[in-house]
Amino acid sequence: MNKILLIIMISFMFSQEDCQDDRYLNEIFDIEVEYEVQYGQNINQTILGSEYTENLYMDIYSPINDSFDDRPIIFFMFGGSYVGGSKSSPDIVALCTKFAQRGYVAVAIDYRLSQHLLFFNPTEENGYKAVVKAIHDLKAAIRYFRMNDELYNDYKVDMNRVFSGGYSAGAVTAINAAYLNEYEEVPSFLIDDYDSIGGLEGLSGNPGYDSSFHGIVNLSGAVGNRDWIVQGDIPIVSMHGDQDDVVPYDDSLITLFGLNVAVDGSLIIHETMLELGNYSSLHTYFNEGHGPYTDMNFEAEFSSNFLYDIVCAGSDYIIGDINNDTLVNVLDVVFLVNFILGVSNPDFNQFEAGDINEDQNLNVQDAILLINLILNS
Repeated sequence: MNKILLIIMISFMFSQEDCQDDRYLNEIFDIEVEYEVQYGQNINQTILGSEYTENLYMDIYSPINDSFDDRPIIFFMFGGSYVGGSKSSPDIVALCTKFAQRGYVAVAIDYRLSQHLLFFNPTEENGYKAVVKAIHDLKAAIRYFRMNDELYNDYKVDMNRVFSGGYSAGAVTAINAAYLNEYEEVPSFLIDDYDSIGGLEGLSGNPGYDSSFHGIVNLSGAVGNRDWIVQGDIPIVSMHGDQDDVVPYDDSLITLFGLNVAVDGSLIIHETMLELGNYSSLHTYFNEGHGPYTDMNFEAEFSSNFLYDIVCAGSDYIIGDINNDTLVNVLDVVFLVNFILGVSNPDFNQFEAGDINEDQNLNVQDAILLINLILNS
């Protein structure tokens, strides 16, 4: 280590030229919508169990008169307990509209529903199968845009700034798409059939392209198991009512349709993320249930403020300058130690400035490296 490191700028894969004039924070654009774009297809079942091929469609919301060619993109998925709902759900339309007005390309996707599995045989296994089907469809939609970006660039998106989220079942899908990402995590009762349906990626279309994304917007969702969350996992911003009796706020059971599936809700996700040194934020609607959302104004503002640090990170801070005063000194050590001990929580830029060994975790190794930086300067 030497003092040259003190002036190395964190260099992400994207430029920050577009993070100007309230873009990504305020609604500054008119928008246009391209409806019913097919992004894939896969086998599904009717409510009576007959198989058929289902075409999968999405609506794409884009800013009008936008001069930038590399806009972040966000995918939103509707709720409906995997038995109902659509991409034209008013809450999803509102979220897509508000994010496109902020300068994102926002995508509302339809995904395969599972009435046959959940109405007639509501087991834990079938509950997971319904989630996995939706995960596979989401990943196909993301791959569609990576394919388009490589071949045509029709939508002028930056596929290094990809986000996903939704409400209820849509949030459950996005969360588990991110954190259920290793074969070792797949529940044992799914393993026998997992390869036949495409494994972690699925068979819903656009193979050969990456399906990863970089952050989650969670409205009343849950993860199947908190242990699936590990150090370095992608950031999540959550909003949830603490009296939710559909998708638990904490660790409890989903009992809809007679299911008894244990999950970990937004509170547990948030606490787990912070314990691991990952980036997370949670807004709790106290004494509210499953759907405390009205016009999505607050939800869009809260989540876009959180994502702004990720979308616009990396432009003007120095490794080790955790308090962002352009100096690297003992004050930064104090900030870092407080983050490590959980006394306070870093924002995204502070996290990146403090993660000196780039292992996506703030720990004593970073503190040692920071002290060495100061002593060697």
